[in-house]
Parts: sequence; C-alpha cells; structure tokens
Amino acid sequence: MIAPKPKNQWALVIWHLLQNHSKGIDMADMSRDYFYKFQSRLGEVEKTRKNKLKIVRLRMKGKNRFGHDISWINYKSLAHRSYLINLIAKLNRIHASKEKV
Repeated sequence: MIAPKPKNQWALVIWHLLQNHSKGIDMADMSRDYFYKFQSRLGEVEKTRKNKLKIVRLRMKGKNRFGHDISWINYKSLAHRSYLINLIAKLNRIHASKEKV
C-alpha cells in the first residue's frame, strides 16, 4: 500500500511518522524540512482521533557540541502502517473540503 502525497500540514505530520515508523522522528529532523509546526499539528490530530492514534513520546538525552547536557523528544507511532496510510487519505479529504467552503 502506497501512502498518498500529503496535501496539508495535518497529513504531513502523519506522513512523516509513517516514513520514520521504525525509529521515530524528532524536531531536529522536522527543522531540516522547515516544518516547525510538527508538535502543534500532531496534538491537533491526536485530539480529533480520540485515542485511536497512539504516539509514544520518548525523552532522549545527549550532549551538544559544547559538552552540555541536552534532551529532546522522539515521537514514534504505535499505530499500524495501513492505519496511518488511511489516516493520511482521510486528512487530505477532510481539510481539502473545509478549505473550499
């Protein structure tokens, strides 16, 4: 099953989670794609899906280039790949119809 191309930011969030299904994704990856609203859009999708979309937020720790301790959050979906693909298609339809109204 091939994931449809995301047509809005909500579908883009799920698309990124699908592309990084095994290792998860963090904000450093999203900032390379110039997608700074990742956390906000993910929260909005989670609210509308009412506990059907399970996202694990794992706090990672490390050191930055100056040797200082840093931490960041890694997001990983526990949902099945086919569910994520169907969700992308649904989000494309829902938000496309709202924009035309």
